[in-house]
Amino acid sequence: MGNYTIVSFCGGGIRGLLSARILERLAKHRPSILTGTTLFAGTSTGAGIVSFLLADHSPERICDYYLDQERKFFANPKCKHGKEPAYDVVEVAAGVFVVHGLKPLSKFTQQVLFTAFFVGAEGMRWEPRLYNNAPNSTNAETTVVEAVTASSAMPGMLGSWCRQVDGAFVNHDPTIAAIAVALSNGARFDDLAVINIGTGLMPDYIASDTGTWGAEQWQNGGPHHNRGNVTPPFLINGTVSPILDMALCGTSANLTPMLARMMLGKRYVNINPTLDWYIPENATSDRDLDELQHKAATADLSHAKALLEAHWPA
Repeated sequence: MGNYTIVSFCGGGIRGLLSARILERLAKHRPSILTGTTLFAGTSTGAGIVSFLLADHSPERICDYYLDQERKFFANPKCKHGKEPAYDVVEVAAGVFVVHGLKPLSKFTQQVLFTAFFVGAEGMRWEPRLYNNAPNSTNAETTVVEAVTASSAMPGMLGSWCRQVDGAFVNHDPTIAAIAVALSNGARFDDLAVINIGTGLMPDYIASDTGTWGAEQWQNGGPHHNRGNVTPPFLINGTVSPILDMALCGTSANLTPMLARMMLGKRYVNINPTLDWYIPENATSDRDLDELQHKAATADLSHAKALLEAHWPA
C-alpha cells in the first residue's frame, strides 16, 4: 500500500496558534505535509486547523486567524459567572459555515478525522463520535460545520452542539483514533508514519497528600489545594478540579504519546513544547500569545523533519 501518513492536532483553544506556527515551519521544510498527508486528524482547536487545511488555507493564514478573529472572540465573553456558556457556540458554527457552507465530509478527497462526544438523549446512550471520510466511514455525510463545531464545544466555554461536546472527552490528542481509522481502512501497520502537533505542555502535579482526600478534594481541590500544587482550572469559569485535569489532560499529555511511541517507534513524532507558565484556552494577552509563538519558533523539529523526508513525498 505504501506510506500512510497522519498529521494530528490536539485541542487547546487559542494555544492552537502554537500548533499552526509549528505547521508553518514544517511546511517550509517539506511543503508536501500540506498536500501529501493521507489523513489529517483534529480535536477541538485542532479540528479548526484541519478545517482550514481542507479549505487550502496556508499555515500563515491560519496563524493570522488566531491572532485576529480568535483573539477577538475570546476577548469578549458573554458570561463570566459560570452559570451559562462563556461564549456563543453559534458563532463558532457560523465561522465554519463561512468557510465550507454545508459541505459534507464526503465531498473532500483529503481524508480527515474530527472527534466529538455525544452526550446522549432519552433512549440514546452517550458515545464517542469519530467523524471521518475514509472509505469505510459510516458518517461521511456529516457536514464540516457539525463535525468541527461539535469537536470544539468545550463545556463551560461553549454550549453543546447537536447534543455533542468537545472531542477532548474522546481525547485531546486524536492520534490513537487516527491510527485506528487508518488500520480499519486497510492501511498496513508498517506503512504508518505519524506526526502529532500539540498545543503546549503544561506539566501538572499534586503536591498535597492525596491519601486523605475524599470526593470534595478530588473534585474541587480543597481549601489548600493551590499551595504547592499545579492543576489549573480546566473549564472556563470553573474551579480547580484535579480529577478532571487528570482524566482529560493527563491522558493527552502523557499516555497517548507513550502508547503511540510504543506502537510506532521512530515512525511517530510528538511535538509539544513545554510552556513556561499556564496559558488558558481563552488567553488574549500579548505576553501569552508571544510565548506561544516563541515556543513554536524554538521547538526542536529535527525528528519531525527526518520523518517527513522519509515518508512524505518530495
